[in-house]
Amino acid sequence: MVDDPIYIRIFNLLNAIRDLSPFSVLTAEEDELLRSLLVRWHRETDISISDVIGTMSGTSPATAYRRIIKLRDKGVVQLRVDQQDRRVKFVEPTEAALQYARHVHSALEALVPSTSP
Repeated sequence: MVDDPIYIRIFNLLNAIRDLSPFSVLTAEEDELLRSLLVRWHRETDISISDVIGTMSGTSPATAYRRIIKLRDKGVVQLRVDQQDRRVKFVEPTEAALQYARHVHSALEALVPSTSP
């Protein structure tokens, strides 16, 4: 495996991560949504459901909402009600989603040689 090119090692890593529960039960669309949310959570904390739906171009609001709910039901996101406006709900990562991000981070660091002295 050491002689494999980096892209093959990355593909193998992604396949291994995909096999982790609960990620093995995510559809491709749910997986894509979770990854985009992880990127957004890195930059911002309060992401409302309507914000998420608004960024899912080419997807109806009803379908986008169902995907968020499926991610919640699969234990990778949770919904939090805004204390100022109870009609607003925020999408937040669960520990499973954060562990997924940490696992990807660690695995990628192991694949890429360190550039620091």
